[in-house]
Amino acid sequence: MRPGKHPDVDRDRAHRRSVLDVAAVMVAAARRGELDTAVEALLRLRDDQGRIPRADLRLLLAVLVRYAGQLLSGIAGDAAGPDTDPNEARLQLLDENGPVPVDRVAPPDRTILRAVLAAMHGHPEDADLHISIAVDNAERQHFSHLIGRAVELASGAVVEAERRRLPIPALRLPPRGD
Repeated sequence: MRPGKHPDVDRDRAHRRSVLDVAAVMVAAARRGELDTAVEALLRLRDDQGRIPRADLRLLLAVLVRYAGQLLSGIAGDAAGPDTDPNEARLQLLDENGPVPVDRVAPPDRTILRAVLAAMHGHPEDADLHISIAVDNAERQHFSHLIGRAVELASGAVVEAERRRLPIPALRLPPRGD
């Protein structure tokens, strides 16, 4: 072993990188409408018991939420006119009847939306708090819904940024300790 290197650190770094790779595959697959590919990527995170560890879910959601927030912030800045404050940008939810207040959507959706809004407005720590709330309070069978919503928001933001010809950044891992 080289001086200063520790196998657990390298293993953790590689594992975090694998979660990032899963997020990238999921967003790209969702953009192409290949939901089976997105699900297959997610299933790579399963442990020996066939479950995805909560720590991996938190990290995956943090990557997706921060990415969606970053893209939406850029889109809001692009949409802002000379008399518009980009800090007032909002994520508007629509259904068949028009705008829907965030407080009227289902709790898992509401939590993910609030996390994306926090990331969009430059508060990643608040986004992480919402993600922890979602993961800690959701039943295991609802995890796929949380992830699906985060992937949908991230891939939708990519599509909109492409439509506006804005730069598309690479997905990134949150700093260690977030």
